[in-house]
Amino acid sequence: MQEKINIYVVDDETLVRDTISRCLNIIDDLNVVGSASGAAHACAEIEKMKPEVVIVDVRLKDENGIDLAREIRKRCPGTKIIILSGYFNESLVASAYAAGATAFLSKSIAISHLVASVYHVMQADRFYAPQMSEELLDQLVIENKKKVSRFSALTQRESEVLKLIAREYSTKDISQMLNISEKTVRNHKSNVMNKLGINSHVGLIKFAYYMALI
Repeated sequence: MQEKINIYVVDDETLVRDTISRCLNIIDDLNVVGSASGAAHACAEIEKMKPEVVIVDVRLKDENGIDLAREIRKRCPGTKIIILSGYFNESLVASAYAAGATAFLSKSIAISHLVASVYHVMQADRFYAPQMSEELLDQLVIENKKKVSRFSALTQRESEVLKLIAREYSTKDISQMLNISEKTVRNHKSNVMNKLGINSHVGLIKFAYYMALI
C-alpha cells in the first residue's frame, strides 16, 4: 500500500481552507492531517505533526504567510511549503523564496493543478513558480544569494532596527522599544545601510520587503 502524503492547510478564510482540505482528501494518497486559520496555532501543530507538505495563504490575519513559512522552515526543515496568493508579483515570489518556501502558486488555479503541485514539490528540489520563466527563476536565485549574504552580515541588533524601520516606526519609537538612545538607533541605521549597500530609507524598506521581514 502506497504511503500517504500528509498535508497541513493554513488559510484565514474558512470556506477556502475547508474546500482545499476536502478536495485533497478525495485523492487516495493525500491526507490532510490538520488546518488552521492563524499562524500561531498552525506553527505549534505543524511542529508536532511534521507533515510532508504545508499549504499557506500569503496573507493571514495575525501574520503573513511568508513569515510563517520562514518559521516552519526553522522548525521543520524537511517540510515542503506551498504559498498560495490571490495576486502575483516578482517581489512577492522573491520574498517567498527567501523565506524558504518550496513553491508559489496563484489562488486562481484549479484543484487539479494544486494536486499536481503537491506531487511536484515532493519530488523536485528546485523552487516551483509556474508563473515565472526559467530565466527569471535563475535570476531570482542568483539575486537572492547576494541579498541573503549581505543580510547575514548584520548583527542581531541591526536586524532588529531594520525590521522596525521597515514597519514604519520612528527613531524615537525604536529607541523606546529597544531601550537605546536615538543616536544609537541612527548609528545602527547607518551601519545597516553601509553593509547592505543601500543609500535611502525607501531602499531599506524595499530590502526588508524582499527578505519578508514585513
